[in-house]
Amino acid sequence: MSGTESSQGAVTRRTFLKGAGAAAGALGLAGAAGMTSAGGWLAPAEANAKPEEHVAYTFHQNHCTGHCSLKCTVRDGRLCKVEPNDALKKRYATICMRGVSEIQHVYSSERIQTPLKRVGERGSGEFVPVSWDEAIQTIKEEVEKVWDKYGRDALVVAGTSDVKVRYPHLQKVLNAQNDGRTGIDLGLGNGYGPMFGQASNYTVGTADSRDWVDAKTIILTSTNFLETSLVTAKTFFEAKEAGADITVIDTQFSTTASKANRWIPIEPGTDGALFLGMITHIIDNGWQDEETMRTATSFPYLVDVQTGALLRENPVEKTDQPGSENPFLVWDPAAGAAKSYLECSTGALEGEYQIDGRTYAPVFEMLKRSQKERGYTVAWASEKTTIPEETIKDLAYRYACVKPATLSFGWGGSNNYLNSDICGAAMGIIAALTGNFNKRGASVGVHIGGVYNGISATLASWPLPASAKAAKQEMASYRMRTESKKVHAYIAMGDMFQQHYANMNVTREWLKSLDFIAYIDIYHCDSANWADIVLPACTKFEANERVESLKSGYGHLLLQEKVLDPLFESKTDLEIERLIATALGYGDAVPPSAEEFCRYQIEHATDKKLKGMTLDKLIEGQGVYLLPGGDETNRAFESRIKKTVSGRVDVYNEKFISVGQQLPVYEDPDEVYVGNAMRDKYPLQFASGRTKFHIHSMFCDASWIQDFYEPFMDMNPADMAERGLADGDAVEVFNERGRIKIKVRANNAIRPGSPRVYEGNWSKYTIEGNAQDLTNDKLSPREEILSMGTSIAWQDCLVEVRKA
Repeated sequence: MSGTESSQGAVTRRTFLKGAGAAAGALGLAGAAGMTSAGGWLAPAEANAKPEEHVAYTFHQNHCTGHCSLKCTVRDGRLCKVEPNDALKKRYATICMRGVSEIQHVYSSERIQTPLKRVGERGSGEFVPVSWDEAIQTIKEEVEKVWDKYGRDALVVAGTSDVKVRYPHLQKVLNAQNDGRTGIDLGLGNGYGPMFGQASNYTVGTADSRDWVDAKTIILTSTNFLETSLVTAKTFFEAKEAGADITVIDTQFSTTASKANRWIPIEPGTDGALFLGMITHIIDNGWQDEETMRTATSFPYLVDVQTGALLRENPVEKTDQPGSENPFLVWDPAAGAAKSYLECSTGALEGEYQIDGRTYAPVFEMLKRSQKERGYTVAWASEKTTIPEETIKDLAYRYACVKPATLSFGWGGSNNYLNSDICGAAMGIIAALTGNFNKRGASVGVHIGGVYNGISATLASWPLPASAKAAKQEMASYRMRTESKKVHAYIAMGDMFQQHYANMNVTREWLKSLDFIAYIDIYHCDSANWADIVLPACTKFEANERVESLKSGYGHLLLQEKVLDPLFESKTDLEIERLIATALGYGDAVPPSAEEFCRYQIEHATDKKLKGMTLDKLIEGQGVYLLPGGDETNRAFESRIKKTVSGRVDVYNEKFISVGQQLPVYEDPDEVYVGNAMRDKYPLQFASGRTKFHIHSMFCDASWIQDFYEPFMDMNPADMAERGLADGDAVEVFNERGRIKIKVRANNAIRPGSPRVYEGNWSKYTIEGNAQDLTNDKLSPREEILSMGTSIAWQDCLVEVRKA
């Protein structure tokens, strides 16, 4: 199918729909190819035409956390140049290949061009174009049917990636369930987060990565920082030039590893064992920072040796100080008695004490005993990790003695095993033990990008009626597929179903069982195929009004201006939100226009960093405003630590007593551990890495990026030779959950036994299948008590490979 063409690319909705008929497959995606051809809608201007040109400003993706503000040149109605906003200071004037590729990406042949209605079996991807009126009316009718039959909480409104943050009102006004506890990017946070006062999954570093320049030792584990944080990669090189010694611990030889002082390869899923071994070596050598331990951590708190409970005073009058309403007790050596930790800064760290006929010991003493009783020696850690003993000892020395030291980890590696919460706890303990936090150059946590680490301002929320509240979530999102008794309809924004759920075989059966699915996105990725109605959304470059949205992060307030008119029949996020809300009777609750929403967010903000700022000033400043303090390194430790139970680093977690994890007790990964009998049949770990080419599943269709990357599986040549494979062969990757077909590429940087794909590849770009057909969806045995729920074990997955 192709639309009617002209030199100006005039394809009307009427001619498009007339040509579409009841076309199967992706929308009029067949039509998109015609529209974006040289003779189609994107035809070049006439040679004798005087070009009409203007410049506008927008910000790029939310989800990569780079916070790039972009200067966009539009010629004859088409985006022709994307570059950093020249109103920014040089440090912040950034762009990566994904931003540059938007010149073609906004015109992708995978753009959803018109609303679509399913005509084939759910999952077949067979649709016909329909009008917006019909699409919205169908959503109204189907949602109301579900409401009438099952209740309002039978609807889930959820999203992922960049799309998720752009629909702030719909879930609440429809009283829908949300997508909390999704299993994504949270494994380490379950162990590390409670220690450092972080209730979210993101385990944000106690300072942003600009702090690295003051570090003498930097350890990066399970993070390919130079690819996943492209526009803040300069902080790595600034630290290195300042003399920091940088170690990368990673299963694969990554780009970041290639630029570090050393790379330490590690057996998949054993990072926790490494840090437990380092803890023992530090204690055995007396390298711990006892002053910091006594005054800024829970190491001196007394523990009932028999029950594991922490000892507290009787309740006292509450004050503003954390932990004051029932303070923890420490042993005061001078008084020979237990005292409140608020009154004693010299609490004992070791020993055993009798109080009212019961035996107590400090947390540090309990840690020493736990390490010794369980045999967490350097030799044990070496056996688990395959890292030589001397290397572990050297790493422990550098971190504990060559200070200040930073420990940074990522979301894509050790986060994604069933034992990741234990690893996170071990990381938090080693930082607390050595005092490597809350000091210049001594930071711990995730340092990816600027959105989480840099200074930001809180914008005002649009005032919703009291009735606009999200429904209580029935259960964690990843359990809905097999256990939900309430969920019958789903409005999804972004590639929700592929990105958020492992083991697609289970996901497919669940999606087939739902009464109704609506899907909103810019591009026709895998998840769209499961919808009954698909709605086309605009990119960050398109709008109907002169301004569209705001965001704050990495020291700036940023504005999305209108760069282009909406392409095809796409609509902006707020328009779509308003259409759905209005159809269901709640249109008055959402902002009437994007400009009014933006003005309200600034003018009603109570954040002092926005004092005196107006939308007009932001427009005059080319859509960027450097917040007060935005140029300074964000060391936010103090504000976060106040959120812990005691106002200190709480290395001992009483909530985990029931599962024996109040101090970390090592567990092997679920599948990939050495010695698992499954390895006889499926001997390879199926690793899924993150890359500079994509953001999860975003940009898979970007044509300029496709010139440099096509989906393949990297594999060590030795593994290939053993299976008779040659570079470029099509291979079948399989286990008992499923199988995919993909090209294989020989790569010496890949660890033997751990072939790697990049996460998020769309099925249409592999030979057959989706990586999620293989991934492990087993839940942690501690799932119920983990603060963010189980971590999806993407990496904890065994496969075998053979020539297809």
